[in-house]
Amino acid sequence: MAGVGHVFNPDHDIALAFGKEGFTPPAAGRGMRNDLAFLPAIWAEKGDLVVVDNPAMAQEMAKPLKWLLADVDFVAMGEVKNRAADGFVVRPWGWNRALRHQLSRAGIPEDCLPSKEGLDRLRRMSHRATSIPLLQALVDGSEAMVGERSDVTDIDDLLRLNEKYGRMVLKAPWSSSGRGVRFVEQWPSANVMGFARNVIARQGSIIVEPCYERVMDFAMEFVADGKGMAEYRGLSLFHTVNGAYVGNLLASEEEKWQTLAQHVDPAALHQVKKVVEKVVGEWCCDCYDGPFGVDMMVVRQQHGFALHPCVEVNLRRTMGHVALDVAKKTRSQYRVMRIAYENGTYRLRLE
Repeated sequence: MAGVGHVFNPDHDIALAFGKEGFTPPAAGRGMRNDLAFLPAIWAEKGDLVVVDNPAMAQEMAKPLKWLLADVDFVAMGEVKNRAADGFVVRPWGWNRALRHQLSRAGIPEDCLPSKEGLDRLRRMSHRATSIPLLQALVDGSEAMVGERSDVTDIDDLLRLNEKYGRMVLKAPWSSSGRGVRFVEQWPSANVMGFARNVIARQGSIIVEPCYERVMDFAMEFVADGKGMAEYRGLSLFHTVNGAYVGNLLASEEEKWQTLAQHVDPAALHQVKKVVEKVVGEWCCDCYDGPFGVDMMVVRQQHGFALHPCVEVNLRRTMGHVALDVAKKTRSQYRVMRIAYENGTYRLRLE
């Protein structure tokens, strides 16, 4: 009998935006979930369960990286209830109403699942507007940091911010990597205005930010205990294209800090780490325990570089967490971890 069951549900952010139990992921989300269903075996412990749609396919897809994976059992959703020990814990990529409903229908006892009320609170905490006070607290009075964010419910306010910023970024309050984001280089086009109106109609508001000259993407990865505390786990240096994740650098913590120190004062990074541990740890109290990440970036300013300390807060596991686990096991044998889409199949590549 197993005590922990892991689920890779990369469609989590889209399910969170939908916000209801009857969610059907898009084809790309289903494809990634099926092809990379084995992924939790990277961070799982020996004897854990990894819940998949097709155990035989998961075993096959895992073979090229077998040396990297823990000795786990791949089990179908409907079989989990027969393998769960007392005190069974489910550890998904991210918690949302749709996944809870799926697990409940598969026979997982209610006391093994988070409450619906807790998940509704977690969804509210995952709204991009929640991070506005955190960003303001980090940036105010700091010469080393920049960043602004507004939660807009009216198109006229959006246009006023466009006059202020010129170049800006529009983001849906809930959306997944690269989706629900528009970069505006000049006065909004009819297409952009239509996007903004649709987002406000569906989700109640839209997030507006100035568009900075990005130099480097990175994140800080943490784990929340669900009791008001959070613990820093490591840096994640990654690459995106149009907001979509491409890959992570595999390196030691020292190497990553040295890379960032070329552009950002390490003292500012340490201050951000301490504030995030306190503030986001308190957010998660009684609604979430598990991994989370805060996306950040180095931006170019008129007189040098600056730190944007809070681009996104992801209250779920991230590819940065995966990269930390992989780096520990590979010991600098590889330098890059990426998700590749080859011949209609998603694969994890180490290069």
